[in-house]
Amino acid sequence: MPDRNPIRAFYEDNPRMISSPFGGVDGLNRELLLEVLQRLNIPLAGKQVLDVGCGRGYAGAVVRELGGQYTGLDFVLSRAGFPLALGDAARLPFRDAVFDAVFCIDASEHFPEPLQAAREVHRVLRPGGVLFLSAPNYGNAAGLVKRASESLGGYAKNSWAPFGRWQPQEFEQPLTARSIRRLYRAAGFGAVRCIAHAPETALGLFPWIDHPRMPDAIRFRMQRFFRAAGPAIVRVWPGASLHLFWRIERT
Repeated sequence: MPDRNPIRAFYEDNPRMISSPFGGVDGLNRELLLEVLQRLNIPLAGKQVLDVGCGRGYAGAVVRELGGQYTGLDFVLSRAGFPLALGDAARLPFRDAVFDAVFCIDASEHFPEPLQAAREVHRVLRPGGVLFLSAPNYGNAAGLVKRASESLGGYAKNSWAPFGRWQPQEFEQPLTARSIRRLYRAAGFGAVRCIAHAPETALGLFPWIDHPRMPDAIRFRMQRFFRAAGPAIVRVWPGASLHLFWRIERT
């Protein structure tokens, strides 16, 4: 029997590791997704939408609510009442220029071939189409801890993450705002815009907050501080947040 793809195998065996500011295996944060789509000016009425790395396809409910047609794609196929396809982000099984919008919600950091995947998204988007990307951002203290933890042997390369009590991921690339802009411009995209997720300023600037040995008394104080200060911090420095949300246009 051939060996399983290690990334696919990891998420088949550890489904609860699939998480995002928009939710995880248990459902979707509908209000946050609606707010972010509005702030990034991504209308979906009458649009054909592909969700790459869709998991169980929870975003489909919001896409349909906003008047769009939803297709999900993942390499771990599950049933959720929406059209879902089995496939690889680097080799999308669709014709050229068939979608008006592509979602990629907290999946791109796990792509072994990120440039090829970005080129595939560009290929299947119609001219004027939009990629909505949610991705972790390691251009902050979390990134410094990631590089140190992996280089000193505490974690395997591209596996540390500051959430889930620092449980290692199978593959977690150190994405930054700069690397994302560079990647999608190399793939042929045009205008790029991002906004920060203020509630995750704590993880971006003080990733020890989710360490399993962090005393609860300190954790709770830090959480209260960053809940109050986070919005002001990301207005000055969006990259302080562990997560950034992107609108990337296909010219």
